[in-house]
Amino acid sequence: MSEAPDIADDKLMRRLLWQSLGIMIVMFATAALLGYWLREPITEMATSFVQALGPLGIFLGVLAADAISFPIPASTYLFAGVAADAAVVPVLIATSLASLLGGALAYVVGPLVARVPFLDRRLELFRPRGEALFKRWGAWAVGIAAVTPMPFSVVCWLAGIYRMPFKRFFTATLVRVPRVCVYYALFAFGWASAAA
Repeated sequence: MSEAPDIADDKLMRRLLWQSLGIMIVMFATAALLGYWLREPITEMATSFVQALGPLGIFLGVLAADAISFPIPASTYLFAGVAADAAVVPVLIATSLASLLGGALAYVVGPLVARVPFLDRRLELFRPRGEALFKRWGAWAVGIAAVTPMPFSVVCWLAGIYRMPFKRFFTATLVRVPRVCVYYALFAFGWASAAA
């Protein structure tokens, strides 16, 4: 691992925590605003998606987002479940399992990603912060990335590239499950508040 820049300190953690809080506020507000102004078209689109593809569609979308940094964020599929008024438990299970499997897949393909020019450039954007986190926190850098705005797939790629022991890596990714539940709650409360 190349020498990490001088950002592996408490400032980085504070910044990530503040960014995480900011993202959560934005998610709640966005769900509320969309529910207020665009409720009908979003409900129709989300319902069509969920009826056509069900939890499997949510699973595949989240898997792609968390494994290869697919352009549509994983939280979009979670929001679709909320907007479609889909059953909560299948949405949470599909999202959580897909996110964990996506992280594991990203770990496995990480060394290959470093050879793909387009993906390697994306990786390089986050490598300094990723290396700083790995240097300071070890395997828990993956757990930190799992709950903060850092791209989860990129940190999982880095864990694979640096050959982090898989058991420690996967254990750290388990914090992704509570994150999924918190994000679902934020979307649900935001969406419901617009209907009140």
